Amino acid sequence: MLSRQIINYTRQATPFGLSSVQLKILYYLCIHYGDIIFQRDIEKLIESRRSTTSGILDTMEKNNLIKRTSSEIDARSKQVILTDYSYELAKTMLKQKEEFDRALEKTITPEELEIFFKVTNKIKNNIMNMK
Repeated sequence: MLSRQIINYTRQATPFGLSSVQLKILYYLCIHYGDIIFQRDIEKLIESRRSTTSGILDTMEKNNLIKRTSSEIDARSKQVILTDYSYELAKTMLKQKEEFDRALEKTITPEELEIFFKVTNKIKNNIMNMK
């Protein structure tokens, strides 16, 4: 039910068919706006190989969502930054996400939320240790 609701909400919140991975990257770049972000940071974020990440970023660059520029810090790496267009888009989506989160948490106490996140983190760790 939650997954379905998130998918429906995401479809309404995005102007054109962004994938969940692209949304995750936009969100990450928005909350880290002004920080220096490299492709390798995105690889870790989405837990994918360099070639997969490169393809995703190529598409995002083609759609004017990001720019990749040479880094002044590390000449071997490209810095990934939001375009002005996608920054405004990401800010709008961030507000919508916060509204969605508030709606989900409406009848949940802070203590219940804390317990929920403790348990889900334990489940996540168990899954990660199964490999």
